[in-house]
Amino acid sequence: MFNLILPPSEISVFWPGIIILGVLIGFLTGMYGVGGGFLLTPFLKVLFGIPYTYAVGCSLTLIFINSMFASAGHWKKKSVDPLLGSILAVGALIGTEAGIRILQYLNTRGVVTIRGSMVSILDLVLSSIFIVLMIAVCISILLEASDRQQKSEVDTKLSRWQKKIAIPPVFSFKYSNIDKMSFWVPFVCSLIIGVLTGLLGVGGGFIYLPLLIYVIGTPTLIAVGTSSFQMVFASAYGASRYFLVGNVNLIIVVLLLAGSFIGVKQGINSAHYFGGRKIRKSFVLVIAVGIVVILFDIIRNVLQ
Repeated sequence: MFNLILPPSEISVFWPGIIILGVLIGFLTGMYGVGGGFLLTPFLKVLFGIPYTYAVGCSLTLIFINSMFASAGHWKKKSVDPLLGSILAVGALIGTEAGIRILQYLNTRGVVTIRGSMVSILDLVLSSIFIVLMIAVCISILLEASDRQQKSEVDTKLSRWQKKIAIPPVFSFKYSNIDKMSFWVPFVCSLIIGVLTGLLGVGGGFIYLPLLIYVIGTPTLIAVGTSSFQMVFASAYGASRYFLVGNVNLIIVVLLLAGSFIGVKQGINSAHYFGGRKIRKSFVLVIAVGIVVILFDIIRNVLQ
């Protein structure tokens, strides 16, 4: 009654669980400005047995749709920097294509034997990158949160330093309260993250949020809204690539959307209710869940 057979792989899934997962991912999109792909992709694979290629395609499609609703909601609340978001989007699109090409190369490298088990080099490399990035983000946020003298918004040495870079063109980002910043700072940062987006098959929001806050110096709520805004473009490109090769299962996407519509709205309201510092601290717990899921998948593959 509650199981659904999904073509073309004929996998049986517990469809109410997919909807509940959609609520969670939608909430993360609205609350933190992240697409939630770093949780959605491994969850679809580990908990529901959906093949990796379909999990990535469905994840990016949901991220695209969620990001449109989330960015529209944040736009109404005036928590989006459109100029900064546009620059980030350009860098992300270029980087995403480069990341996809790197992914295609790694996919040809075969497998490696660990403790008698054959593990894909692609899976091993991507999982390792995921874990390193997540741990680095967690540490940076925890260090900042441990400073009891820290105000609601963050002012780091790195964000002050990069504002001194005067390589033209130089822009003023009024919504982010940044008087002067070189175009190349957000562009290069987004280019690098775009590579990771194409390589890891996620929206990249879990990296964009701390980047905007700690490196560029954007206020937390503006960072959340701007992250959602730029993610629309990167995820649309990635989703279209997977859709054209038939790796998007529309049944899964519809089930996820059924839950995410509820989650996005609640997430946006929660972001504006809790404010900057509490958003950053709770984000650590979200990333920790992602680390646990990925480690579980690695251990399971090695021991099988």
